[in-house]
Amino acid sequence: MLRFKYIIIIGILVVLYPSVNAQVDRVSKAFSMLQKGDLDSAKILIDLAVVDVETINDGEAWYVRGFCYKSIYNSREKTNKQSPSRIEALNSFKRSLLVDTSVANVSENIKNIKYLSATLFNDVKTSLDSTNYLVAIDDFDKFKEYSILVDTSKANQKQNDINFLKALASVYTQIYESDRKGGNQFLSLAKATYSKVLILDPNNISANYNMGILFYNQAVQLITQSDIDIDIVALNDLQDNSIKLFRESLPFMEKAYQLDPKRKETLLGLSGVYFSLNDKVKSDLYKQKLQEIGN
Repeated sequence: MLRFKYIIIIGILVVLYPSVNAQVDRVSKAFSMLQKGDLDSAKILIDLAVVDVETINDGEAWYVRGFCYKSIYNSREKTNKQSPSRIEALNSFKRSLLVDTSVANVSENIKNIKYLSATLFNDVKTSLDSTNYLVAIDDFDKFKEYSILVDTSKANQKQNDINFLKALASVYTQIYESDRKGGNQFLSLAKATYSKVLILDPNNISANYNMGILFYNQAVQLITQSDIDIDIVALNDLQDNSIKLFRESLPFMEKAYQLDPKRKETLLGLSGVYFSLNDKVKSDLYKQKLQEIGN
């Protein structure tokens, strides 16, 4: 009886051995196809290999898959700022890192993740405009997800967030300025985005100044676009709302001034805010400071 069990076990091993070999062979064949430039055949083979139970946790298989999709991205999708092959490549290199921590494997995967993350970042920069800003947001989120694998510096991550948010807020402002009557949602988005910057960096000069200017310009627009024949009740409401906006502008302007007392734009803004709040003494004070800097 015992002998019969051994025969069964040996029989199972004989059956399984070619199967395991076949999966490993798929990986080497896929790599061979890659070397020949046959990306489609390589993709079919490596996709089969990484879902098989025998090679699903093989770091080399996932690395080859990443290299395959990276090659597809470089040859066919380089101009596609939302390339699916680039994301497949990044996911594969990430998976390879998780299942194989050998020095050589980690080094190769990090090198490829750095390269693909850099292409994402470049696409973010070229997409940050009034037409493609949603693509930029999506690519930046992906950039953050993968770049953290190769750059764990929290200071760098924070600075990337600040730079992106400031640029995005500027785009929202441009969209609002191009259609002030119909673009109120973009004014709100600009304020919300600058607020995120100030949470990360309360002493950011440009974020404080730009936030102050948003409120200031909104108040000015409220006044300049009011109807000449407006009734007294509506006029009082308009004045109250504009004063409220000027007051909301003030702390941001003052903060920007504290951080850089010689910035001309801030001095001009403060002079305007105080003038609008009927504080002529302070308005003249900042106007004088502006003239002194000019002289």
